Amino acid sequence: MSSESASSIVLDNAILWPGDGREFAGHIVVRDGRIETVGEGRFVVPPSGGIPGLARKSAPPESGTTSIVDLGGAFLSPGLIDPMLLGGFGCSVLREGPGPILQQAARIGVTSALFCGGTVGWARNVAYARRIREEMRDPAPNAARLFGWYPEGPFLDPKNTAALPEHAMPPTRENVRRMLDEIGDTFPLINVSPGLEGDVEAIRAFIAAGKVVSMAHSAASVEQIGRCLEAGTSVLGHFNCNNRGRFDDEKRRVPTIEEVALTDDRIRFIHVICDGVHTHDVLVRLCLRARGIEHVCVVTDAQPQAGCADGPFPADDGRTFVKAGSVARTTEGRLVGSTWMLPDQFRHFVRSSGMPPRQAIRAVTLNPATSLGLQEKLGVIATGRLADVAAWDRSLRIQRVWLGGREVSGISALCEVKL
Repeated sequence: MSSESASSIVLDNAILWPGDGREFAGHIVVRDGRIETVGEGRFVVPPSGGIPGLARKSAPPESGTTSIVDLGGAFLSPGLIDPMLLGGFGCSVLREGPGPILQQAARIGVTSALFCGGTVGWARNVAYARRIREEMRDPAPNAARLFGWYPEGPFLDPKNTAALPEHAMPPTRENVRRMLDEIGDTFPLINVSPGLEGDVEAIRAFIAAGKVVSMAHSAASVEQIGRCLEAGTSVLGHFNCNNRGRFDDEKRRVPTIEEVALTDDRIRFIHVICDGVHTHDVLVRLCLRARGIEHVCVVTDAQPQAGCADGPFPADDGRTFVKAGSVARTTEGRLVGSTWMLPDQFRHFVRSSGMPPRQAIRAVTLNPATSLGLQEKLGVIATGRLADVAAWDRSLRIQRVWLGGREVSGISALCEVKL
């Protein structure tokens, strides 16, 4: 990010994708890190001269002045938000810490993130929370915003996970209280798999503590899922990556939690990993047709080797994973996560869904912001929101990024795969 900051900047001559499905030629005025005005057409200097130190140039001026940046017709969207980031660029949260990952993420247009922790045991969960807490207290310079982490474990069904099942914990009253008391300040979103003993009571406790609860890794019955939804579960974790269904005593296939989420409005947001492997393109379209773009969040599940060359890499739990194309697998070939970052997954989402980018952009901006209760702060280009924005070319490549109205330097092409 530039070392100099303008108190006011105009991003002009853009095609705006505000995040709500619209597209129009326009401009935004940014003052003190927030969007002050969103206007249609080219920016017109007020007759009164109302902008001090006006400078019409493409580089940030000295502090206290205002510049007009001509974007030359580029598409301007809110900054991207990834609510399921495990690592990237050769770094992991436990090894190198969140800072280096968030610094690189900002350079590819991801301006906010929620890290994700798997089923790694209590001691490692505490260590993970400590690194997240440290980063939130003292953010790395020029880094994407961090809103905490998402404990996808430990409260999941050990029979329905690719992680280490021995580290799964039952959602007992004692375990839930321990999570809230010891590391509850670090996570806004947590998974509780339907069908576990104590699931409903755990969900109610997390909801009462102000947490958002998701469901994933479960082969629960429709009735068990319904009780969890009634208790407050509102997010489906990674669509199509959970159980593959089971049969009841009458030999009928039991609907999966994905199929329930497609038909039950109590699930407000569905996470979709869109790397061409985790979720088939047909299922991406099915999800959109059943629930609409308003309820879909594209998330990465990005592993530490995302943004790096193919090959083996060490996992935090001591195993060796192998990056091959868009995904990571165990040495035995079992799928463990994605290795595409959010701009890549967004491009694939546009192609697989057939949806125009002006509408699709919502799945990586406004929807994840809303799912975390942050929609009044970011996720849409609107007056009063933080000026986290990204400029795209017609090939859907990130060209420039602003974080709180300050331009991020060294925009990276590390994660731009050819589709």
